Amino acid sequence: MSQATVSLVMAGKWRGRVSATMAKKVLDTAVDMGYRLNLSARSLRLGRTGTVLLVVPSLTNPHFADVHSGAARAGAEHGIGVIVYPLNGEDGKGPFPFPRQAIDGVLACAVSADSIDRLRDGVAMVALDSDPDAGVCSVTMEVAAGMRSAVDHLVRLGHHHLLHVRAQRDAWTFTQRTEAFADRIAAHPRVRGRSLAVPFDGARTRELILARLRDDPSVTGVICDDDNLAACAYSAAHSLGLSIPGDLSVIGFDDLPLASLLVPALTTVRLPAQELGRLGMERFLRHDTATARTVLPIEFVERASVGPPGR
Repeated sequence: MSQATVSLVMAGKWRGRVSATMAKKVLDTAVDMGYRLNLSARSLRLGRTGTVLLVVPSLTNPHFADVHSGAARAGAEHGIGVIVYPLNGEDGKGPFPFPRQAIDGVLACAVSADSIDRLRDGVAMVALDSDPDAGVCSVTMEVAAGMRSAVDHLVRLGHHHLLHVRAQRDAWTFTQRTEAFADRIAAHPRVRGRSLAVPFDGARTRELILARLRDDPSVTGVICDDDNLAACAYSAAHSLGLSIPGDLSVIGFDDLPLASLLVPALTTVRLPAQELGRLGMERFLRHDTATARTVLPIEFVERASVGPPGR
């Protein structure tokens, strides 16, 4: 049998070119010899690897697990696998120095504009929840609208002293929340708004929130950039003997599983993380133009952690 015949059969393209008898003989011989298809060589021949890198800030936040789930499901339908890598690696050494030939592209989620510039060098990219003006295809969420909804909701309940627990991370998505908070505070002349920058470190964030609430007892409403940060606010309030929502109303972002498990259940801004990942992968698979933009709506979810100011 010729090399061409073997190649056609092993590639599954023999029908109409090779007889069924010959095809069976090739396959039986391959089994007897323990042959396995060389996927690396096949990738080189086809000019693609079937792998996309999903870059996220951290592996510890369940929000990014949902983004991965959406991207992975969409990719699997087209034979594309998704590798997740934390940009701020647990070893603190920074971006993954991946070889460009090892991946077909990058989905960059909630990263800075500088990181996008570094990551897109030589590879196709879709930016998720990142700067839509970075010059790449983007899928974002209405995070600013979510922050405006949170501020306005507390103001309607009668709160005049609000605290924004702001994520200390260089990313477009958090800048949007910070700017939206300031804009809505400015729109309510009788409302005072303050900002507290915190790291994604539970113990440290709890300490910072506790100190601020102790130093400024006039604060009656807290809006956090993330549900995990909101959980830190719960802990700080408990340590100070403050009830939620009797003494302090708390709002988070994401609607992570823990939001409905906290006591009282957390009011939060629901972000469509799985949809973000799914649409990002679909844009990548469609080879959308560099300036294509998609914006996903958010949902304000009211639970028991907010109420009129009681102190």
